[in-house]
Amino acid sequence: MNIEELSEKLGLQPITVRHHIQCLIQAGFIQTAEERSSTVGRPRIFYRIIREPPLVNYPKRGYLILSNYLINTLRSTLTDNKAKEILRKTGLEMGENTTKRLETEHEIKNWSMKTYEQFYVKDYLEQMGAEPEIVETTDKKIVYRLHNCLFFELSVKMPEIMCDVLHESFHEGLVKAMGKQMKVSRSSCLSKGDPYCEHCCTLLK
Repeated sequence: MNIEELSEKLGLQPITVRHHIQCLIQAGFIQTAEERSSTVGRPRIFYRIIREPPLVNYPKRGYLILSNYLINTLRSTLTDNKAKEILRKTGLEMGENTTKRLETEHEIKNWSMKTYEQFYVKDYLEQMGAEPEIVETTDKKIVYRLHNCLFFELSVKMPEIMCDVLHESFHEGLVKAMGKQMKVSRSSCLSKGDPYCEHCCTLLK
């Protein structure tokens, strides 16, 4: 079934179904399949259960520990500037890939403040568990707060890397791939002691 069919079958909103489907895909329980009714337009995305899902309960995953070691190894074996350069490239690639993924999933052909708000802030960040809150929105600006940091443990230890390099470059890659003259700035930060991370996305032209 696709999202709309699942939504109707379960009696849930599409955004709720999409959130749970994304979690099941990441856990390895669900896979996607495309169906193209014609040569014109984007294919419809359907979801199906994987016949032999992976074991996810044991052993406990240690990705946070691994990430911590990898970043510390980068910083100890390279100069600080070189390590930041590598992580900046990583953030740029993550941002660009996120935009491309959203465009494919939601058939987005042109980004605006409205599509940014709906598909990045409300859909994507909600699915990722960032607990977004829209503060202000106009045709040229959107201000939003995140009440949960996705990399909080690492960000508290090394905000100058996680927040000031990786996160900033992620947003740079994100809006660059959107093909718009946009800028995302951060005015507050959870890992630096603020009650939330507040961002402002501005359309420059």
